[in-house]
Amino acid sequence: MLIRGRALVQILRGIWAIVIVWYELGVFVSSARTCQWPGLNLPSTELPASITPAHILIVADPQILDKNSYPGRAVILTYISQLIVDLNIRKNWRAALLKKPDAVVFLGDMMDGGRNLMSDLEYEKYHQRFKRIFAIDPAVPLYFIPGNHDVGLRSSAVFSPDARDRYASHFGKSNYEVHLADHSLVFLDGPGVVEEDYQRTGRGHSYAEWRPVQGGPIGFIRTMAKKNHTEPRVLFSHIPLFRPDGSYCGPLRESGTIRPGVGIGYQNTLGKSTTTFLLQQLQPDVAFSGDDHDYCEYVHLGPGGTPVREISVKSLSMAMGIRRPGFQLLSLAPRKLWPTLTNGKTYQETPCFLPDQIGIYLSVYIPLLFISLCIILISHTIRICTTRSPIDTSKTIRSPRNSEDKEHENSRAYSLPPPASHRTYRPPHDPLSAQSTLIGCLCFIPRRGRYQTLAAGFLRDVRDVAIFPLVIFAFITWRVSAAGS
Repeated sequence: MLIRGRALVQILRGIWAIVIVWYELGVFVSSARTCQWPGLNLPSTELPASITPAHILIVADPQILDKNSYPGRAVILTYISQLIVDLNIRKNWRAALLKKPDAVVFLGDMMDGGRNLMSDLEYEKYHQRFKRIFAIDPAVPLYFIPGNHDVGLRSSAVFSPDARDRYASHFGKSNYEVHLADHSLVFLDGPGVVEEDYQRTGRGHSYAEWRPVQGGPIGFIRTMAKKNHTEPRVLFSHIPLFRPDGSYCGPLRESGTIRPGVGIGYQNTLGKSTTTFLLQQLQPDVAFSGDDHDYCEYVHLGPGGTPVREISVKSLSMAMGIRRPGFQLLSLAPRKLWPTLTNGKTYQETPCFLPDQIGIYLSVYIPLLFISLCIILISHTIRICTTRSPIDTSKTIRSPRNSEDKEHENSRAYSLPPPASHRTYRPPHDPLSAQSTLIGCLCFIPRRGRYQTLAAGFLRDVRDVAIFPLVIFAFITWRVSAAGS
């Protein structure tokens, strides 16, 4: 049975509504709920409710866009890109917050153009936009470290000399330590380490000979090394530690690997000697880094050959050259739980991957749009063919009648109808016959109204199908944005 008219419009409208709700909201919620906080190999016996692991959400490289993020791109296209990416980051962030973390760590590159020349007012608006996107309960502590897009790296004419002061006034200190769940969390200024390393090597000094810059990261590292810490130590750095070129990043990486490289405004890894110095001085149990945008696992050798696992966390943004953004979950066991740990490891971490937003656009929305338009066009064309007869059969051509014909006709008026076997056979009307096909129908419709009738009905059906799903999309967008206001 051929579905036409308003029934078809209602069916397409319902399909689009379901697709919009699922792919704009459902898949993000599903991704978050399928990723659980990592366990700590605790005993199966029930523990007191007051003794629970601390849960830390780790976010890397959101890099919210600004007007200079895509040089050479038209202003309107840059603005549309910003809207799309902001919406994606909001959805990713709301999905991450479903995990209800005890604390959140940002691994740098919060704003794509935070280091660029701009007025104080422009920077303030930029930062307020970041805060609106990443709105969270004020009771949840946030910890930041600078990235090269926040404070710059090396000199450039487009970098603001006020970038570091602006970062400090809006995000806080660059090098510091926090104690959480009986763990030492060390937050390190990766770009600052690189800048001071350039100065050290430029003067030909070793780390033993180097006199640290006052308030710089090297002095902070030495201060931390003097502490007699007994707590497990977790290191956070925006720039990954050094590893040999071509080192394997594990099966969860989308493509390639982290390769050493340097240029204006970036450096892919810390230097080899700097990494050795850092591992010896800080002696971290585990390290987390950002900058690369894709996931990577690598095991370094610390003092005495102790393995130190480093995880480079995926970017939270769809605009960073990866298909599936992500975040990291870190569980820390407080000291009271240490005796109960079956493997003695006081922390566990796991990556969480979010939906492929570009894939949704290319593999779901665009094909469904094309199919919907084709169905509406074909349906409306058939509707025209079946409601407007191409040939007028109301008039027939009759030959002149003589008196005998007239007399015979009058006599038939008083006679019985002929038997059914003598009646002329008329085949049932087939709406899909050759006369009613797309080409045939359009050829028989008068030229003046042929395309006007089809176009008007087609556009009307497209409007009727689209309006309800668009309202749903706008409502979801408003809810996601309002949740971050």
